[in-house]
Amino acid sequence: MAATLAPTICGLYTRVSTRNQADTEYSSLETQREKLEAYCKSQEQYVVYRVYEDAGFSADSMNRPALKELLQDIRAGRISCVLAYKIDRLTRSVKDFHVLMDLFDRHGAKFVSITQSLDTHHPMGRLLRNILLDFAQFEREMTADRTRDKMQQRATKGLWNGGNVPFGYQNEGKRLVKHPQESLYVQFMFQFFTKDPSLARLRDELHLRGWYSRSGKPWGKMSLDYILRNPTYYGQVQFNDQIFQGEHPALIEEGLYHKVQALAREHTRVETKFQRTFLLKGLLKCSVCQSVMTPHYTQKRRKDQSINRIAYYRCSKTMHHNNTVCTVKALNANEVERQVIEHLAELSQHAEWVTTTVEDLNRDQKERVRPLEQEAIRLTAGLNKLEREIDRLVRGVGQGTVSVQRLEQEMHRQHKEQQSLEAQYQAVHRQIQEHLAREYDSEVVIRNLQDFQRVFAALLPKEQAEVLRCLVRDIDVYPDKLVFNIFELAEIGTSSKKRTGWLPGQDSNLRPAG
Repeated sequence: MAATLAPTICGLYTRVSTRNQADTEYSSLETQREKLEAYCKSQEQYVVYRVYEDAGFSADSMNRPALKELLQDIRAGRISCVLAYKIDRLTRSVKDFHVLMDLFDRHGAKFVSITQSLDTHHPMGRLLRNILLDFAQFEREMTADRTRDKMQQRATKGLWNGGNVPFGYQNEGKRLVKHPQESLYVQFMFQFFTKDPSLARLRDELHLRGWYSRSGKPWGKMSLDYILRNPTYYGQVQFNDQIFQGEHPALIEEGLYHKVQALAREHTRVETKFQRTFLLKGLLKCSVCQSVMTPHYTQKRRKDQSINRIAYYRCSKTMHHNNTVCTVKALNANEVERQVIEHLAELSQHAEWVTTTVEDLNRDQKERVRPLEQEAIRLTAGLNKLEREIDRLVRGVGQGTVSVQRLEQEMHRQHKEQQSLEAQYQAVHRQIQEHLAREYDSEVVIRNLQDFQRVFAALLPKEQAEVLRCLVRDIDVYPDKLVFNIFELAEIGTSSKKRTGWLPGQDSNLRPAG
């Protein structure tokens, strides 16, 4: 019997630019998916691994969730072919396309555009893809230029170009008109700010009166500042840093607007460079509101009039609103960094905790592998059963109980079923290998922590920050303690590495300074 070809494991990628296209005709996700699946069925060796759908994402960027998952599966070796309805479904950028093709080539995956007869497995296909992509980018750039010209023309006529309707207005026939209630709030904001130029006090006054944002949420200082700086409110239209006389009604007088701008400039704090590396930037996470704790500082004058700058990490939510929205508030940077470093150094002395934790993790890994192993056994049994059926049919032909025509039909059907089972088995086998590769080693963890204690103090601040990013996934900040999530695969060095495994949260039992 002739050797069967290895199945081609396919990832089907579909994309539309806007949400409402999901229901339109040929451009819908469903139509793309159906055509891709039909194409796979027409190719005997093609097996669908998964469909990756990006609804409402532009092809100008590769920052798309389904595309990221597709690339991750290609890197892991799960896919050997990527299918798309057209080349511009994958990307419209020549630069991005060459980046994607380079990644595909390095991991042995080819790209097929089913409506353009494009298969990058062949030289002619690679030439055609570049030509098509050049035209796709040209079309996108021409469309963008035409759109910008049209928006510029509308702005010169004083017409609103769309987008989010400014607070204080409403949209009627693509034109801005006064909102009966919100317009009064805007007028109050400008008048109040001229008497008391403080965004914090303006925000508090609005909330005291029960006046909230359009979404019903409390005002943020950035949102209020944006309103106070927006020339739309004195009847202007702004486009590309140019201001034109608008055809919409003004909510305030021009003199009031410029008076507020002068106050805002006079009360803007001058930028001062703060020469300090925040070692825990991006690692601290507020446990109460799930916000990131961002670096900040305050400054006070000493008795000798010199400036004393105090660094701290502040809950992002309190920065946008006020201190009442979260109980964690802020942490003194020097104190919390000292506590984190000391705690990581002390962990190397807690060998019993590390060993127990690693044993629990390995036990959990085995529990996850067990159902995969059972599935692999089931698929192997199915493949063996197919082999026995084929042998039975061949013997039947020799004995005259089975016709040659029936043998050919059954062989064709069972060949497809065999390809499907083999593809499923390969996918399950890869998952088993991935889990087995994640087996934790307590000696490695302890050794890395000991290396941390030995190496850390000799590094420069920027290098120390990089080491912490290698070692720590994140740190949950509670009002009275820190909880660490530590990478099991940490290697002490001065460059961050992507980590896939970490030890569960470990309570420091420390009280960070408030």
